[in-house]
Amino acid sequence: MSVRDNLLDIIKAIQENRILEAFEKYYDDNVVMYEKGDSTNRVGKEANRKAEESFVNNATIHEAKVIKVLVDGNNTAYEMFMDFTYGGNKVSKTQWAIQEWKDGKIIKEEFY
Repeated sequence: MSVRDNLLDIIKAIQENRILEAFEKYYDDNVVMYEKGDSTNRVGKEANRKAEESFVNNATIHEAKVIKVLVDGNNTAYEMFMDFTYGGNKVSKTQWAIQEWKDGKIIKEEFY
């Protein structure tokens, strides 16, 4: 599969509440994830798995709508509107996720 196909599979998994399944399949063991430039406690698959599990266990996604998808070589990005409840609080936001890929796995991801 191409990087674009992999990204579209991740997006579909988010929309179908299969976030952890996509994480296990497409994220490298040494992935570094940044939340608005901060990678504190987000280095390596194990640390990032905990963060993803925390989101999944505390969030109910009501809507996840893709606005834009960009692909350039081993770099991808998507803009998504999400409406969800997290810890009892309703959240609606638009977010960019930017990925760098190597050998079919995400090695770096940034959220803005």
